[in-house]
Amino acid sequence: MFRFQLNNKIGNLLNYLSTKIPDLNMTKALKLLYLIDETAYMRTGVPVTWMEYKVWKMGPVAEELYNELRYDQSLYQNGRSINLENFIEIKKKEKGEEVKIYIYPKGNYKMDEFSEFEKELIDNIIDRFGSYTSKELINLLHENNTLWHNKVKDNNLNINFQVYGKSNYSIDFVELIKDDPIMQMAAQSAYESMEFHEKMQNL
Repeated sequence: MFRFQLNNKIGNLLNYLSTKIPDLNMTKALKLLYLIDETAYMRTGVPVTWMEYKVWKMGPVAEELYNELRYDQSLYQNGRSINLENFIEIKKKEKGEEVKIYIYPKGNYKMDEFSEFEKELIDNIIDRFGSYTSKELINLLHENNTLWHNKVKDNNLNINFQVYGKSNYSIDFVELIKDDPIMQMAAQSAYESMEFHEKMQNL
């Protein structure tokens, strides 16, 4: 969602994370991005990256980013491609029968697109969860009453996961602010602003 507006921001964020966390693997990076967006939305009604997170067996996953990191798939809009190759370097390493994907910074990160609130939030997430393993982050996001857990429970997705490991359901951050009408107004206003800029870019 809004990737063409925010590609530089997402690229710099991944560059920053991979600079601060050595040998950052893809799974851990995806979970940290989710925690950054979830926390930002819970506090302000506005995520940092605006990515859509699918409900998969291993937790919430930004599918478009997963496909790019794992399968080198670029996105296309109006005949233009967009990717993160200017911001990060991807290395694939075999561990037994498993292929692990690691993210390394390419060049220096630039945080001028991030607000002071966002930068502080990102650093807090790194301080709190940067030392977690991928498995520990997955377990954290699987805990009772998380958005992932509730979506799986409400839609009986564990049966689906036994076969596919994925689903087409998405995390709905609005659940985090459902009892706060002022925050809902802020979220709606931010979304409409992003949507407007997206339309202007496509003219």
